[in-house]
Amino acid sequence: MTTVLISGLGLIGSSIARIIKDGDAAVTILGSDPDDDNADFLLEHQMIDSRVAFTDGAKSADVIILAGPVSVILDQIGELSRLSLKDGVLVTDVGSTKQAIMTAATRLTQKGVAFMGGHPMAGSHLTGSQNGTVNLFKNAKYFLVTGSQTERQLRDFQKLLKSANVDWITTSAQTHDKLVSELSHVPHAVAAALVNSIAEGLADDPVGLKAAAGGFKSTTRIAASNPQMWTAIMMSNSEVVSRELAAFQQQLSQLEQAIKSQDEAAIYATFAKAQKTRQSLDD
Repeated sequence: MTTVLISGLGLIGSSIARIIKDGDAAVTILGSDPDDDNADFLLEHQMIDSRVAFTDGAKSADVIILAGPVSVILDQIGELSRLSLKDGVLVTDVGSTKQAIMTAATRLTQKGVAFMGGHPMAGSHLTGSQNGTVNLFKNAKYFLVTGSQTERQLRDFQKLLKSANVDWITTSAQTHDKLVSELSHVPHAVAAALVNSIAEGLADDPVGLKAAAGGFKSTTRIAASNPQMWTAIMMSNSEVVSRELAAFQQQLSQLEQAIKSQDEAAIYATFAKAQKTRQSLDD
């Protein structure tokens, strides 16, 4: 019988627990999380079999899934490197950046422990185990950064998550971090900055943000995400995000200049190009 430790039982970790149980109820899932509400909810609904301390669960697990913030994942890799783990154990993660994690994981691979980087491109502005769902990853891209895992370990892990119906993509850590910076990290930074800018601008308006309608809410929905998680992401992918933010600022400056100079053609071209690109995502 396979024993899986999931460390971090928030939105992603709890969804993985649901997915694994949905695919094979016989798998034993150990859950580790400092938040009592997260763990108690999953125990009550039998989505994990028991709650354990991280180090205790790690020693008895066949698969260890690190599903906390990137900063926690990095610390836990260090903890694991000092433990005596089961022969053949696979350690993987779901962190949103990969270069820092794969570098840290050399501490495990040097000890002969298999590590494979992972990142499901799925999520929500909602948090906590109660908001997890077995369908969270459905039809989503799940990036794998192969490390020291064997082909069998890779197949067994994919089998564990079979009911998620994900599109597995193998990539390098560097390519992954650039891609997710552009598609995920920069949009979150922009959404947060936009919310804060508008909130400050309307601070003295008696109606203010209460008048926010669909456009503003849709554009900024992701700004409601967990700030601890996003701080860790920005810190771990700072070089790439900084570079992509500079490119975004250049685009924004060009639009600003076109608006100032009443350059109707340039304004139209900006919105037309964006419309065409955005519509292509729904094809």
